Amino acid sequence: MMTKILQKETIKINCPNCKLEISEAWICEMNSIIGLRFAYICSNCEKLLGILKSPISISSQGREIRNFTQN
Repeated sequence: MMTKILQKETIKINCPNCKLEISEAWICEMNSIIGLRFAYICSNCEKLLGILKSPISISSQGREIRNFTQN
């Protein structure tokens, strides 16, 4: 069984799909048999930015995403 938590987070990132700088992204925390995963979705084009095993590091100043790479 998989559980999901969906929330909108204020961040600063350039979406590789719609090529816009977005200030918010949807983050879906998914817990399943393979473990906890975090899916990041663009709030503008609603396309998947990536899925990671752990949350990305967000700086306390401006909450800018660092070291985010699309797999």
